[in-house]
Amino acid sequence: MKSKARQELDLSRDLILWLFDNRCLMCGKPSKVIHEVVPISHGKASLRIQNRVILCEEHHSWAHESTQASITILQSKRKKFLIRKFGLENEVGL
Repeated sequence: MKSKARQELDLSRDLILWLFDNRCLMCGKPSKVIHEVVPISHGKASLRIQNRVILCEEHHSWAHESTQASITILQSKRKKFLIRKFGLENEVGL
């Protein structure tokens, strides 16, 4: 039986895959590996959709090996990607 936390993550899976076009945020390779930028061990806030991205296997390994460095990089790339995806560059001054 899945934990409640894992059930919540599964519910947002399709939305995350759609948001990131089934592609790694770092290199653009097709992928379905969803990564929590801030680790789940940091509490329930880490389960939010705003904390999840798609990474290929290589970048997923990198994110786990370099957790502190990867958090800042992934948060920044996530924000820029979504701003561009939804055409909000003029709204935020990019």
